[in-house]
Amino acid sequence: MEWIIVAIGGGVGATLRYLVQLLVKRMMASYWATASVNVLGSLLLGFASHEAIDSSSMMTFLTVGVLGAFTTFSTFAFEMVNLMDTKKWGTACLNLSTNLIGGIMAFSMGWIL
Repeated sequence: MEWIIVAIGGGVGATLRYLVQLLVKRMMASYWATASVNVLGSLLLGFASHEAIDSSSMMTFLTVGVLGAFTTFSTFAFEMVNLMDTKKWGTACLNLSTNLIGGIMAFSMGWIL
């Protein structure tokens, strides 16, 4: 039955990601939309992990379902290759730093909060 919880959470997370990306893409380039969901997802995962929600079903729903679908490594990888292919080295380095360092820092902040 846990797969149903993951599926529902995944639907919620994917929809939220789509909405956040639409909003951010109106203001900035698409790779910043991806970085936004990855860093925000890391923050929320840090918070959820540290809070250690009593219900394992709720943790599965939030971490695997919602946040698993909300964040996206594959889109980040695609955008990195595209930036490097078009020789936008500075933007590629900034994007890499934002996703990796920003994600780790955001997770840490979520953990502390």
